[in-house]
Amino acid sequence: MQRRQYLRTAALAGAALGIAGCTEGGNGNGGGDGTPEATPTETPTETATPTAEPTDEPTETPMETATPTPEPPDDPDQRVAVGDGLNFDPDAFEISVGDTVLWEWVGAGHNIKYDDGGVPDGTDWTGTEGSRTTTYGEGHVHFHTFETAGEYDYYCVPHASSGMTGSFTVTE
Repeated sequence: MQRRQYLRTAALAGAALGIAGCTEGGNGNGGGDGTPEATPTETPTETATPTAEPTDEPTETPMETATPTPEPPDDPDQRVAVGDGLNFDPDAFEISVGDTVLWEWVGAGHNIKYDDGGVPDGTDWTGTEGSRTTTYGEGHVHFHTFETAGEYDYYCVPHASSGMTGSFTVTE
């Protein structure tokens, strides 16, 4: 038997069986006299939706952040433009211990990172937050007050091969 003929025969046989269950004497829900019996259905019990009730107790107030996010200084000791082209401007400078540097993004897709040995031991400066692939857009700022003297060499990860590097010296 060919496949199409087999499928056609199988479909017709299935339809015939389905109809047989719906007729009198079949295996359906008929009462034997051709009148279908009602199938009992459960009616869901209605449940009340809980509503908020007013209380005399005050609600808990969220706790303040232990250390608030610091605001960038209005008048930093050194400003550096990040991304006016593929550079830091200025790309080299000198500051004293206790001075604050403010990097300001004037272009998008940049970050500040350094390699091991690129900063003095003991510094708490980590460059921009996030992974080496995290970049920031125009208007972002990063600032830090430097307490560790020494030479600092840094770069923008996506643009280091294009020469987007910077350095500075912190003196006692």
